Amino acid sequence: MQEQQLPTLIAPFKLARQGQELRGVVSVNGLERLATVLSDDKGHINVLLQFGKDQQGSNLVRGHLSTRVNMVCQRCMKPMSVNVDTNVSLAIVASEERAMQLPEGLEALIVEEEPMALARMIEDELMLALPIVTLHENRDCEPVLKKLQEETNVIEQAEKKVNPFAVLSGLK
Repeated sequence: MQEQQLPTLIAPFKLARQGQELRGVVSVNGLERLATVLSDDKGHINVLLQFGKDQQGSNLVRGHLSTRVNMVCQRCMKPMSVNVDTNVSLAIVASEERAMQLPEGLEALIVEEEPMALARMIEDELMLALPIVTLHENRDCEPVLKKLQEETNVIEQAEKKVNPFAVLSGLK
């Protein structure tokens, strides 16, 4: 199927009954919660979602999300690029009670009313796929703590050289 314009609102149960596929691109700047954990809101997310039913008749959505986003390195506090690739495998259910009855290993997409925002589902899945701590490779990163310690050492050395009370020692 060719890449198409993704809808803003979807009816997951209907899409699953029809066995529909959604393929397209979503802009990162439209995902407010995701943007709060990034260093900027540039980029786009490649989306492939296949709706359908399994052998037991459960409504499912499976697919793949991929993007490249900018986050802050926790070692040097500078922006860095992070690849995010995640598979989506969700059972579409209408309530929390039904979600609790799902088999082990199957996550729930709780849809209490249709239509629902497609961006919400995409954003939730990406937030779960982001690394907990982002770090540059050691060779690409100068730790802020090390830099601060070096600056502190320089200041301490300067203070030792120029002691304004040194003149008083001569008066003793």
